[in-house]
Amino acid sequence: MPRSFNGFFIVCALAIVCFALLSLGCGNYNYTGFGTNGTVTGGTGSGASGLSERVFAANLNPSVGTSAIQVVDAAKDLPALNSSTLQPFRVALGGSLPTLMIPGANNTTITFNSGDNGISVVDNSTEALIKTLGSTDCSPTPTPCEFPLPGPTESIDESSDGKFIYTAIPSTSQVTTIPITASTIKAASIPATPLNCQSTNNCLPGAHRIVLSHNNNKLLVFNEQLPSQLEIINTADSTVQTVSLPGQLDHPIYGVFSSDDSKAYILNCGAECGGTQASIAVLDMTALTVSQSVPVDAATIAISDSSNLYVAGSNPRTATPGSGSLTILSLSSLTVGKQITISDGFHQVIALFQNKVIVGARNCTAGCMSLVDPGAGTAIVDAAKGPVTAITGITPRTVFYTAEGGEVRVYDVATGNEHLSNNTPVIDVVGQVTSVLYVGPKTQ
Repeated sequence: MPRSFNGFFIVCALAIVCFALLSLGCGNYNYTGFGTNGTVTGGTGSGASGLSERVFAANLNPSVGTSAIQVVDAAKDLPALNSSTLQPFRVALGGSLPTLMIPGANNTTITFNSGDNGISVVDNSTEALIKTLGSTDCSPTPTPCEFPLPGPTESIDESSDGKFIYTAIPSTSQVTTIPITASTIKAASIPATPLNCQSTNNCLPGAHRIVLSHNNNKLLVFNEQLPSQLEIINTADSTVQTVSLPGQLDHPIYGVFSSDDSKAYILNCGAECGGTQASIAVLDMTALTVSQSVPVDAATIAISDSSNLYVAGSNPRTATPGSGSLTILSLSSLTVGKQITISDGFHQVIALFQNKVIVGARNCTAGCMSLVDPGAGTAIVDAAKGPVTAITGITPRTVFYTAEGGEVRVYDVATGNEHLSNNTPVIDVVGQVTSVLYVGPKTQ
């Protein structure tokens, strides 16, 4: 799915000073949220947290110095601390200001660093930046193992075989490919010269969001400002096909592939993006024609399971302008089932977790997090806490984490209730949290 984010900086004093002065508090690092027993978690100072269940929290905090991801104990909902120094366990990155994380292949995490438009690859097992990718040693300082992009991105994907990272670069109308297992790793952009794309027939105008097929063969490229077109990259040879279907596509913004990749369910943003009617268009990936189109209330983000497609968005033309909805469509017939009211705003992240659909938005008038029960046809909309930029379920437990309003927040998936300590989030980290990602138990 696409990931987008907002970031502002919150400067904090040294963590060890905060620990000594709990009663005074300290900016955005409140140790009183660690639990009633006052204990801390962490390893022995060897450079790894020693934890089994972990969440990575990307946060903007230039005062820390080097860029890093903070490690959270996902079994106890506590920031991971070194037991000897009481300092947070942090994964040092090659670049600066991590803002976007996605799960990578082979037990890795892919991170975009907004400070210098670079990509870092983290080994989840060692909680460290990978120093050798393929046969390329990229360990020299000061920025080891970071791959530069030609501009900022809000959308990253990686092939399931762990060979390529793809990023959409809207400012240059390109998609950048990083062959991370090649003998020589060098980022390449499609098209290489965007100003000459007409002559080479490989244009990617304003490439904003990308979606990769399960078999890694096709990459959908979207720019929701275009009324009736999207692009498809053939990853084998980097050729581009433009799909332009006036009357059938209305500001396409996102897509979900069928399980066999024979078709893609294209989300038409419609009125929310300045068009007419939101809908789901079924694109045949061989003929590149629309075989079926189904109107929906709104559509900016979606996810599917084996039976249904769950589509979220906001409709500016409803009785309550901007009100949000989640529409459930049967994959077998694409018939519209339940339509459930959720938060308003621009819906940008979505997750399936323990038979619930969790949707996050930005620019909301009330709460931005919606917890939907598809079976009951109901939704819990949380109180206003700021934009939701990431959602991650904690698999062994019945809780999920969000990056919401710059904080790490923990929710009960059954009730939607947030876990709090003295009316504040139970987990507090330095800086403005931009993303959270459950990385599970160690495998080494």
